[in-house]
Amino acid sequence: MLDVTDAEQIEKAVGVVGSLDILINNAGIALYDDLSDRTMIERHLAVNFFGIYGMTNAFLPALTHSRGAIVNVLSIVALASLPPIASYSVSKAAAFSLTQSFRAFLAGRGVSVHAVLTGPTDTDMTRGLEIPKASPRRLPAVFLTVLRMGKDIFPDPVSASLAGSWRGGPVKAMERQNAAFVA
Repeated sequence: MLDVTDAEQIEKAVGVVGSLDILINNAGIALYDDLSDRTMIERHLAVNFFGIYGMTNAFLPALTHSRGAIVNVLSIVALASLPPIASYSVSKAAAFSLTQSFRAFLAGRGVSVHAVLTGPTDTDMTRGLEIPKASPRRLPAVFLTVLRMGKDIFPDPVSASLAGSWRGGPVKAMERQNAAFVA
């Protein structure tokens, strides 16, 4: 287990890993809040945003050497906030923007960056919620799919309803246009 908020643990992991082809950033927390407590927002950002930032930068030399890939497991609440988990939504939106920025900056170095935008998944975070949930056992296959397709992935029935409008929509077109500024 690795605490993505602990720079020392991250550096120790880098020292243990010789070469790396794929980095999957899957750590996350989701706690209920109403944005009234700044420490709750900071806690979410520490794991869900800065965790991705720290892991990516720490392993970037190995990924650049292998011309590897980064897969960031995000959430559809990155695109539309879910108020009962407001800080989680904010942090996932920030992480999605980070993913898009890394995608643009690292393409020239041969590193591909992908987002997996999940809907509700049957984990401890959603325990007790009586809603349709995807199985976490599907995620390894999802990671292979994202690498094969080279696109952002919406891997479950809830998130899949957004895929077509996302891939062909104006926001994705704007992401491609903005990426040209660093190409």
